[in-house]
Amino acid sequence: MIAALVSVAPMRAHRAFAVTRARAVARRSDACDGRSLFSGDSSTRISQDIDADTAFVAGMVRFWLDEEWQFGAQINEDIGQAAGKAYADAQRAMAAEGDEEEVLQRLVMSIAGDLMAFDFSDSFVSAFEVANKVIEMLMLRAGSEVCCVSEEDITREARYLASLETPP
Repeated sequence: MIAALVSVAPMRAHRAFAVTRARAVARRSDACDGRSLFSGDSSTRISQDIDADTAFVAGMVRFWLDEEWQFGAQINEDIGQAAGKAYADAQRAMAAEGDEEEVLQRLVMSIAGDLMAFDFSDSFVSAFEVANKVIEMLMLRAGSEVCCVSEEDITREARYLASLETPP
């Protein structure tokens, strides 16, 4: 009897995960409304609206840190602004080079490299954690499949956009 329960539990968990994942993908596709931070295929193109995307990155990083750690902490705003600037610098450099190969890989390394100069001592995150989160947020916004994200991650953009519409 115990062996039967043990073998059924993983199947139920797998089915529940598959259903949750399918719902999340459907919601993400609906929420994206065709928007993309990138021209063409979202995983291989350089942004066409760097200024708007920079504001998105800065705001989303701040919002993520506010939700995860301490709401309204100045360090969260500072990290968001630094991440937005690092993103913009990386995008402009790639656009100047005209090289659209491995954009996300190059972005994460460039953002992390730029953020290494930032003083993270008053925060609970690092340059690479922020750079990885930026890429995750960009991919989710573009409607790409992203491995190992939570429901919180998937719905963060909607909460962020709602917070912009709500007066303080």
